[in-house]
Amino acid sequence: MNPQLNGYESARIASLYEQMVQRLQAVPVVRAVTLSEPALLSGSVNGTSFVVQGRPYSREADTSINRVRIAASLLEAMEIPIVAGRAFTSRDDGERAPRVAIINEAAVRTFFPNEIPLGRRFGPNPEASGQIEIVGIVRDARYDSVRDSAPPTMYVPYTQYPVGGMWFEVRVAGDSAAVIGSIREAVRQVDASVPLIDMSTQMEQIERRFSQERVFAQAYSLFGGLALLVASVGLFGLMSYSVTRRTNEVGIRMAIGAARADVVRMVMRESLILVLIGVVIGVASALAAGRLVASLLFGLAPTDTPTIALAVLVMIVVSAFASYFPARTASRVDPMVALRYQ
Repeated sequence: MNPQLNGYESARIASLYEQMVQRLQAVPVVRAVTLSEPALLSGSVNGTSFVVQGRPYSREADTSINRVRIAASLLEAMEIPIVAGRAFTSRDDGERAPRVAIINEAAVRTFFPNEIPLGRRFGPNPEASGQIEIVGIVRDARYDSVRDSAPPTMYVPYTQYPVGGMWFEVRVAGDSAAVIGSIREAVRQVDASVPLIDMSTQMEQIERRFSQERVFAQAYSLFGGLALLVASVGLFGLMSYSVTRRTNEVGIRMAIGAARADVVRMVMRESLILVLIGVVIGVASALAAGRLVASLLFGLAPTDTPTIALAVLVMIVVSAFASYFPARTASRVDPMVALRYQ
């Protein structure tokens, strides 16, 4: 759950947070309560500069890094493991506490390749490059986009940065929607004047991030279905016309003693060979084009085997019917009539 609070300084938020934790931990399904700004997968990004102490920089150097202000319990609540160093503790609380930060592995790869970042200092600009100490490293975790890889990110104690808004994250066991009422009641009991700007589940946050992709997927499915229908109708007509034109040939074969079943099989075999050649070319083109649309897909491979197999099956079935019925009709025509067919 992600209820949002706006309009409060960090000291007031800290007091509300402590009281919220006490009240919500009494709810049986609540497993953890924490807070951050921005919330995970909320669509918000907070960035700053990352200037390492004692390192020269050019004007063109990219020093940008994402910043997330968190409570000390967030890493454990969100199951983001610490791979080196330590987590935040009570001695990091408050605006007067020494400034500290935890960075993710992407930040280590970007700013400290082949170096040990623990204990190094940095700041938002060269003049303040010794302001913040790195005390820990955590695994990469996506908090802005579920599609892209995690960007360089730093986590800082929220109490060291006064701000007017924070997100509470409540980890629950079972149906998260069932505890919305309990969360609202806990906030009301702590301070009825606190405005809950937004409240949503993590899955709802993810669904919002995919709203545009979902519209595109529905449109692509519709156009793909229409394209398959048009291709099937066109293929049926073309194959029927091609077989009908061979009525004269069928009459000749029947006149010299060919069996009807043999004639039908011959016509269908020759027609399906042409279709299979077209299918091979089409599948090869689809596989080549799949790389171009891979960036638009999430959770799907550009070579979607079931979809390609279904399209191929539809083409083969349509071609078989389009060949069989005209061939059977032609084979039943009197050979003398078929010989005069133009």
